[in-house]
Amino acid sequence: MADASLIGHESPEGHMPVERGKVAEFARATFSDRPIFTDPEAARQAGFRDVPAPPTFVVASAHFVPSDPGFSAKLDMKRILAGGAEWEFFRPLVAGDELTVRSRVVDVETKQGKRGQMTLITREVSYFDASGELVQRMRSTVIEMPPMEAKAP
Repeated sequence: MADASLIGHESPEGHMPVERGKVAEFARATFSDRPIFTDPEAARQAGFRDVPAPPTFVVASAHFVPSDPGFSAKLDMKRILAGGAEWEFFRPLVAGDELTVRSRVVDVETKQGKRGQMTLITREVSYFDASGELVQRMRSTVIEMPPMEAKAP
């Protein structure tokens, strides 16, 4: 079971391009038919320098950031649940942005559940543009559930 020693753990830094085609794919996947996500001219008319990325586009960064065996090794991945996420947006992302992704564990707490003690691990993922400006931040919580009790046959 994970413990407070995870606080401060930083995952390997990753890099993520914001590509026009991927923005269009993400918009389609989220059922958006707004032309600003696919048409550069519509985006410019709306005040963007290129097509903007939908607000939660950066979740795709999971495909660009190296896996972190140091973090995963401390968790029993068979007992992990998503506990939610919250976002801060400092400016819109647009096609052509090159993001640096940094992730660290900011909190670990335990709570008593119906099946036993749960561990809640909160990670903060920060997204910086090429100039080093923080453009988005996501805080997400994963819940490590207690082990299942073996049932007698």
